[in-house]
Amino acid sequence: MFCEICGREIVGKPGRSLVEGATLIVCQQCSSIGTKLPGFPDRPRRPVIAPSHTHAPIERLPKAVEESDLIEEYSRVIKEGREKLGISQQDLAFKAKEKLTVIQKIEIGKMLPTMRLSKELEHILRVRLLVPREELDLPSPPRKASQPPIVTLGDVALVKHKQDIDE
Repeated sequence: MFCEICGREIVGKPGRSLVEGATLIVCQQCSSIGTKLPGFPDRPRRPVIAPSHTHAPIERLPKAVEESDLIEEYSRVIKEGREKLGISQQDLAFKAKEKLTVIQKIEIGKMLPTMRLSKELEHILRVRLLVPREELDLPSPPRKASQPPIVTLGDVALVKHKQDIDE
């Protein structure tokens, strides 16, 4: 905190003075300027509560949302949903607590909405933007009944032995 008269940092308890009709927070040296007002009451300090690490961070989304994907035609669905409700992009941005430019970019498909914004838009527009993440259908490797014999160079190359050459 800084003195409103001299600008120095206030060390210790600040004072209050009435100077030309204005109540100012002042340091002890400047408290004699103007009319001295009663100081600030001592506030009891609140106990500091150590953060609990057992809780999930506030920004975490529910597991069902985290395991969801945005539909491909999200921009069309958002625009049609907004138009169906008859609200402007500005109104939608206000309701979603987002900037107008973000809503505009999402509607033209130049930007993907965050998971939080997707859930908010689903709620406001009453549309479906997030679908459960489907398991990828990976082709399973073909099962082999038995190991085929290993092919060696001797199986492929025609080997001439020295005895065969001399004859």
